[in-house]
Amino acid sequence: MSQVFVVDAGVLFSTWPITVENATLITTSNILVEVRNRPSKLRTEIMLLLDRIRVVNPDDQFIHQTNLVATSAGDKSVLSDNDLELIALALMLKEDGKDITLVSTDLAVLNTASHLQIRILDLGDKFKQEITWLMRCPACNYRSEKPTRDTECPICGTPLRRTPLRGKKKSNKR
Repeated sequence: MSQVFVVDAGVLFSTWPITVENATLITTSNILVEVRNRPSKLRTEIMLLLDRIRVVNPDDQFIHQTNLVATSAGDKSVLSDNDLELIALALMLKEDGKDITLVSTDLAVLNTASHLQIRILDLGDKFKQEITWLMRCPACNYRSEKPTRDTECPICGTPLRRTPLRGKKKSNKR
C-alpha cells in the first residue's frame, strides 16, 4: 500500500511531489486553484494526468470540526478557507482509517493539524512545537484567550497581538 500525503499549495510549488515514489497525493480543488505559476502548474497538471494527484473535497462536518480546533488553538484568524478545507480533508481521511500525512510549509496549517492529532510533514523544517495562541495587549499586558484578530484591548484600546500561550514539543509518533 502506498503512503498517502495530503498536500498544500506550497508543496505543489516545490519539486518535492515528483521526488516521492509510490505515494498517493491528495488535495482539494481550491488548493489547485492557488497553483498559478507556470512551472508548478505544469508539474501539477502532469501529475493529475498521470493520476499521481487526486482531488477530494472534505465533508462539511470535518470543516466544522477543523474550525472549532483552529479557533481553540488560536490559528483561525490566520488560516484561509482553503487551509481549513485542506486540514479538514486530512482529518476526514484519517477518520476514514487511512494512514495519512499532511504536508505543508504553512506553520498555522501544521499547528492546527497537530492539534487534531494528524501526522504532519514540514518541508521547511521550521515547525518545532505545537502552540496554543492567545491575544495580548502590548501596552497594558491584558490577555484574552479568545484568539481573534483585529480586536482592541477592552482596558486601553490598543490593538491586541497574537502571542503563544503554551507550546508542546511536536511528536511525529501519531
